[in-house]
Amino acid sequence: MSNNTKKPEADYSFKHEEDRPAKRKCLNCSTNFTSEGWGNRLCQTCRSRSSSSMAA
Repeated sequence: MSNNTKKPEADYSFKHEEDRPAKRKCLNCSTNFTSEGWGNRLCQTCRSRSSSSMAA
């Protein structure tokens, strides 16, 4: 039996053609990052900062 650990490719066929991964500017710190779509406007650093401050 083979151990298939490869992550499957994302299926973006159901999304609007402009709602794709793209280089965007973070709304918080203005750093350029690769966004996963329209709803992703904070870079990973700002998202982790935001979620850790909510836990406090």
